[in-house]
Parts: sequence; C-alpha cells; structure tokens
Amino acid sequence: MFARFHRHWTEINAAYERYARKLGVSYSALQALCVIYNSDVAVTQRMICGATHLPKTTVHAIIAGFVKQGYVELREMAEDRRQKCIRLTDEGRAYAKPIMEHMSRSEMQAFAMLGETTMQVMIAGIGEYQENFNRTLNPQ
Repeated sequence: MFARFHRHWTEINAAYERYARKLGVSYSALQALCVIYNSDVAVTQRMICGATHLPKTTVHAIIAGFVKQGYVELREMAEDRRQKCIRLTDEGRAYAKPIMEHMSRSEMQAFAMLGETTMQVMIAGIGEYQENFNRTLNPQ
C-alpha cells in the first residue's frame, strides 16, 4: 500500500519536473519562482529556503540567474541591510504570469475532477499522514 502512495507522490513531483524542463528551468527554479510570484510582499532568500526547503547556495544561484535575466531585482531591506528583498521586475512578472497561471489552473482542474468527497478524504488523509510522519521521523 505504501509503495503505491510513494509512487503516486513521486509521479506528482515528476510532473512538476517535466513542466519545469519544458520551460527550460530546473524544478528548483520553478519552486523559487512560485514563492516569489505568489508572495504579496517582497521575499528574501531565507524565506524562499524556508518555503521550498532548498539549500541556501541553490537559492542564491537561482536568484543570481533571475537577476541576470532581468526577472527579479534585489533591494536592501531597511531593517537589515545585509538582507536583500527580491521582487519581480515587470519583465519577470510577464515571464512568470503564464507559467504560474497554467500550473495553478492545472492543479485546480485536477483537484476538482476528484469530486467533493474524495477531496475531503484526501485532504484529511494527507494531513494526518504528514503529522504522523513528522512525529515518527522526528520524535520529540
């Protein structure tokens, strides 16, 4: 039973990986772009690391690439000048918008196809699994 769950979980991640590859970016870059695009406030590299669980060096390289492409700009934060806030440029927003909209639309369509009962059971089940897994993998 667990092998089936794991295979499905892996295939979901592989779908994101294939989508990223079609776009010519890494899955990690797609994850970082999602965080930046979907944030209402400017984010920091630390925030991206926290949201994606990517290493700091990976996030730094991704952001440097986005800066080079003109997709993001970095600004010093007033409260801590060592921290830089990351914002999409107009060019970056134009680049990210169709990517994020297609991904979000696909996720929502796939989710809606499940039907209300299956959605509720899935959400409850994955939440319970996540709590149990964290508790058994990382006991207090």
